[in-house]
Amino acid sequence: MLFVPRDVTGTLSQETNVPVYLQDWLTAIAARGGNTRKTVVTENGEPLGSLTISLDRNALGMKQAYNLPWARTCGLSIPEGINEERRADITRRLIGQLPANVSFFLTLADEFDFRLFLEEGFKPVSEANYVIPPVPLPALHASLSKMTKRHIKQAQRDLVVSTTTPDSFIEIYATDLARRRRKPYAPLDIARDILSEGQRQGQARIFTAKRRDTGEIDAAIACLWDNARYYYWMTTRRLQASGQNKPHQGAVKLLLWSAIQDAAARGLTFDFDGTGIDPAPGKNGKVRLYDGMGAQRCVRYAVKRETKLEQVLGHLRLPVKLVIRSTVGKLMTLQMNL
Repeated sequence: MLFVPRDVTGTLSQETNVPVYLQDWLTAIAARGGNTRKTVVTENGEPLGSLTISLDRNALGMKQAYNLPWARTCGLSIPEGINEERRADITRRLIGQLPANVSFFLTLADEFDFRLFLEEGFKPVSEANYVIPPVPLPALHASLSKMTKRHIKQAQRDLVVSTTTPDSFIEIYATDLARRRRKPYAPLDIARDILSEGQRQGQARIFTAKRRDTGEIDAAIACLWDNARYYYWMTTRRLQASGQNKPHQGAVKLLLWSAIQDAAARGLTFDFDGTGIDPAPGKNGKVRLYDGMGAQRCVRYAVKRETKLEQVLGHLRLPVKLVIRSTVGKLMTLQMNL
């Protein structure tokens, strides 16, 4: 039986069949995070559907469009109950209104929209993802790799799984980013507000891994869900500072294991929410982590439509990178020989 989100009063969510990233409460918050554009199709003065995207410019000043900040997927807002033929017509009309002088890089929520975007001139983009269907606990545990089981067992001995507030989670996240000399790709106050409202809606949960000996938080993750999927939304892991213990190597795995069990108990598919890598041969650390958790590989519905200038520059990027790499290599060799 699927878990149906409820708000704090126990009232059923008004958008139980809509992916969480497309629900009005989340898009309203995410749209505050920058320059957004909402395309709307109307009929007899009444809105039939809309698509909200985030607009930006790259380092060369070219216009680009992406999903809303902190929304891993995007899609069309169309009232439920509309048949596929009508929905397809509305979708095509929305796509037809998108500006031609903007390059689009979008990850769509479902295959139906994906196919329509391709029919309207968008190109598919390979984007890997991993999921774990809701199955009984013994089956979930059996799917873990031997190394993952060992790390989780060690982590359970040394760490306590707990929770914290959205404010504290974002503070931890910001601190860990700063220590790595990195910046968030989108405003953290937007992420905090999404997490706070998600908890109020009954669609968000924070997990922390706290050391039993010192009380330090070694890792933390935040998850969002709808009535079908439970998303691994944000994660952070403590970077060892002077005078501190080294973070436990099984901290993130322990938190993922806790979240996977929570998803299964709700009857939801656990979604790793994109790997952030190209689905090419070979494995990086994230892929090894997801494989070790027993995840199944799938593909996300990513599309792009580039302007002529973007396409030309795209063809030049690789040769330029190769020239730079070759030049740097020669300079380093020359320096070593001096």
